[in-house]
Amino acid sequence: MSSSFSFKPAIEFAISQDKIKHEDEVDLSKSSVGIDSVVLRNAEGVVIASIYKRIIKEFVDSKRLVEDEQAADS
Repeated sequence: MSSSFSFKPAIEFAISQDKIKHEDEVDLSKSSVGIDSVVLRNAEGVVIASIYKRIIKEFVDSKRLVEDEQAADS
């Protein structure tokens, strides 16, 4: 299941919330995807962010709306 999941939106959300400074802090081989959340871990296996998928979806939808508005204004 996690192989088809993209961690990119979760990482972008974690950066936007100052949980991490850069995506290189996340070790994808130690991160995991559950039924309703994504757990981002660093190279030592320490949890650096745990995010509900629903929040990630809202973050992506909101980001898409802003981009669409900016494109319409151009």
